[in-house]
Amino acid sequence: MKVGVDLTFIPRFKDKAKLAEKILSSFELIEYQNALNKEEYLASRFALKEALIKCLELSILSVDLKDIIIKKKKSGAIYIEYQDKDFSCSLSHENEYCIGVVIDE
Repeated sequence: MKVGVDLTFIPRFKDKAKLAEKILSSFELIEYQNALNKEEYLASRFALKEALIKCLELSILSVDLKDIIIKKKKSGAIYIEYQDKDFSCSLSHENEYCIGVVIDE
């Protein structure tokens, strides 16, 4: 089992629509455009994508972040789809920070 973790400073993602277009899948981009708090949405997705990259021991330069897709189950729980595999993950927000955790079982 491998684990990846990433802590992100949410204000760093304020007014980053161009970054959103570079790192979010088309599915996520629609959610981002409809999000009430765009910077929190973008920061949280970035944290989870970084956590997955760390979990898989990859380089961020070797991965197209658009290929990492964060989705929700009917229950509201999130998970990651990447290269035809689903990964368990968790996301938490507190004040100006969010943390993403990914597990590869």
